[in-house]
Amino acid sequence: MSAPYFVVYNPLTYKLMDLMPAKDITPVEVISYLSGRNARELDEENFLAFIDFQLEKQRVTMVDTLAIEMYSGVYIQNQLAKLAKDHLVIMLDGKRRRFSQVIGEKKRLPRAVFITSMSSNFPAAAAAALVLNHAKIPVVLGGIHISTMPEDVDTFIRAYAPHPEIISIVKGSGDSATLAELLEDLDSHRLKPEYTGYRLIEDGIWGEFPNVEPLEPLKIGMLNKLPGIRWTALKDFRINPVAPYTGCPFSCKFCSISTLPKKQRAVRLRDPDDFIEELRLAQKGPVNFKNRYFFFTPDNLLLGKKNLHNLLDKIIASDLCINYAVQISIDVANDEALLKKIRRSGGTHFFIGLESLDLRNLKYIDKHIVGDIEKRGITASDYYAERIRKIHAQGISVHGSFIVGLPYDYFHSISDNTGIDIARFCSKNRIGAQPSTIVDLPGSVFFNESQENNRFLYGRRGTMDYFVSLSITDLAETNKMPPDSLYNSPLVIAAMVYEIASRVGSPMTAAKNSAIIFTRSFFRPTKNGRGFRVRQRFLDALCSAVSQTAVSLYKEQGEYLVRSAHGVRGIMERLYDEEKNPEVRRMFARYVTRFTEQPG
Repeated sequence: MSAPYFVVYNPLTYKLMDLMPAKDITPVEVISYLSGRNARELDEENFLAFIDFQLEKQRVTMVDTLAIEMYSGVYIQNQLAKLAKDHLVIMLDGKRRRFSQVIGEKKRLPRAVFITSMSSNFPAAAAAALVLNHAKIPVVLGGIHISTMPEDVDTFIRAYAPHPEIISIVKGSGDSATLAELLEDLDSHRLKPEYTGYRLIEDGIWGEFPNVEPLEPLKIGMLNKLPGIRWTALKDFRINPVAPYTGCPFSCKFCSISTLPKKQRAVRLRDPDDFIEELRLAQKGPVNFKNRYFFFTPDNLLLGKKNLHNLLDKIIASDLCINYAVQISIDVANDEALLKKIRRSGGTHFFIGLESLDLRNLKYIDKHIVGDIEKRGITASDYYAERIRKIHAQGISVHGSFIVGLPYDYFHSISDNTGIDIARFCSKNRIGAQPSTIVDLPGSVFFNESQENNRFLYGRRGTMDYFVSLSITDLAETNKMPPDSLYNSPLVIAAMVYEIASRVGSPMTAAKNSAIIFTRSFFRPTKNGRGFRVRQRFLDALCSAVSQTAVSLYKEQGEYLVRSAHGVRGIMERLYDEEKNPEVRRMFARYVTRFTEQPG
């Protein structure tokens, strides 16, 4: 018999909104929907027939589109591998590797399954936990949704589980001390209902572990649809996530961590040398497009403050040959010396939360740059454009995130609305766009306010409508009542989001933006291409161009979500069917036919 093993499972997100209204169903019916089988017949003997969910019901997310592995899952995998050296640790996601495949190959059940999830894939996590519970397999759930809404485990999992005593949760981080305690309790059959971790990230939790069976790396499949890419080395282009530090001290009203205790979200820094060694291991062997490009995961790279300079200096002084993308605030453009140092160290692409072009909306969400904009006496658009030009001048490509559905957005027609304004701004300033809807993420201030004021669309917390609608907290459609200026219509918001992604991500626009940033990057190389290293300078520039091209793939993700297929309604058809306002239905009657499933 094979060695004992643990499974680390990061479930996909699935299209569940066709189950609405859900007041007459339970999580058991969700299992039936996902598996295509009657879950009322689920038991210990046949659980494998229910554990692999139907892939045609997957809801493609932004992370799927850009093929970025969830760093939290890899981190927990490594923690377990270090703590339980006599166990295998097997990663799966229900697509690249499935439960039935692993259990069939190992010919034994896992000792325990560790599930990490956000809000959007929590329903799938809950469904999987219930199926596994019927087989008497201990399940440990963690992730941001568990940390912010731990009561959901009692309501939607333990209440329907035949063996609730072997279901546990980890609030906060899965640090080594917490997991060591949990594994000891697992060995003695005394699993606690709840554990809490506080060390968000630790040094040394990386390496080549002989007892790990990782997933096959994600690929940016949509990138290969672009002309000529599939016949070049770029076909293997990979984004490798790494975390120099974690946490966030801010409490933005829309963010899921805004109501967490500060101790659970405080910024925690890694030793820069430890981080450099992780990068060096990831780039082991010849440098290529599989191991050259990284995504630094902090919500804002500037949170590293003085430590950031030390980290960048060490990267510059190292023998690494990297390019990287980061999430960062627009403030970085105010510090030219830092901006140049980021570029020299390999900084290639910035993801910046611009959120809105209307200063009133920025005030509404407590955006910290409001005071600076007002002091300058200019519009938000002009303020952003000035700083984007400074970033571009260093050869760094940009895409901005925008929240659609804020109180001061407007919609006069399909061709005259806030979304069109955003698309024009992005095209004019040669940046990509990640449009998202205003969403009440569980744990956020906005979520609590909507629950208190009855501004939610799909159900009070604890109800099945709420549970099912968690599947749309991937930011692609709203779950709160839209403002009067948008006809109180989720369909209006969805259409604006689609139009932004479609216009900014058009092949012609993406090609122009990529060509322009290639030229700028070539003349502002990272340390890799300084001097007469023309080949490295070319590859630097190519990475910037690919970054700009890759973010245009939000258009492709949008197409997957809005179009009906495989008997499941897409966002447009479903929201049109639910639309009550006759004026909105009239405006969208022809528009929505583009997205319905065609016979044959």
